[in-house]
Amino acid sequence: MSAVAVRTRLRDPATGLWAAAGACWLLSGWLVLAGGHHHGAAVPTPGPFLLAWLVMVGAMMLPTVVPLVRLFAHVRARAPQPGGALPALLGGYLAVWTVVAGLAFVVALGVAAATGAAPWVAARTEVPLGLAIVLAGAFQFSRLKEACLRACRSPATVLRREYRRGPAGAARLGVRHGVSCVGCCWALMLVMVVTGAAGLLWMLGLTAVMVLEKTSRYGPRLVPVVGTGLLVLGGALLIAGVARPA
Repeated sequence: MSAVAVRTRLRDPATGLWAAAGACWLLSGWLVLAGGHHHGAAVPTPGPFLLAWLVMVGAMMLPTVVPLVRLFAHVRARAPQPGGALPALLGGYLAVWTVVAGLAFVVALGVAAATGAAPWVAARTEVPLGLAIVLAGAFQFSRLKEACLRACRSPATVLRREYRRGPAGAARLGVRHGVSCVGCCWALMLVMVVTGAAGLLWMLGLTAVMVLEKTSRYGPRLVPVVGTGLLVLGGALLIAGVARPA
């Protein structure tokens, strides 16, 4: 590889994003092994929950924002004084997911309370998980999901409509894109809240789904397939949980 190609790759903002996502995956694995990445039935506490949530978002969401960041960096390179805009963009994006962390914390508290108050549910963890998966599957077919995915798949359109110079404009763009991203992925992330990230396999599978839905040309075909699969899986878990003898 030539020196010019190496410098170009190092300047590619996607390099930093993929490195950050990889670090978040490693940290997620460490949190799981250390027992510090709990949602689900365990009663969560705000600090560890927020840390685990942001690490999970970094692992699962940063790969999906690569197309917008690359295009934004290309546009900003032509503008005067481009410094600070890219961090502001990512800061606005992550700020949205930090706000969502508060809602996820409330959901996790509700799941823990319901499990603790209802021995029947505590003995049948398939039931809350099945409900979350069925909800995620049904949302795959919603108009809101389709509209948010269109925004995420068209970063050039988003830039033409929302781009403003300066860090403030970049932060605003990051917030708007973050809202679209939440609109696409909230139901899938709910599955992670309910599972308690028992595993990295759930994270890996859902990350692959979200990346392909947003960035692949096969994304529109994948959405209903994933929705159908989630409905079948969630339904099977519900039936298994309800049918289990007391």
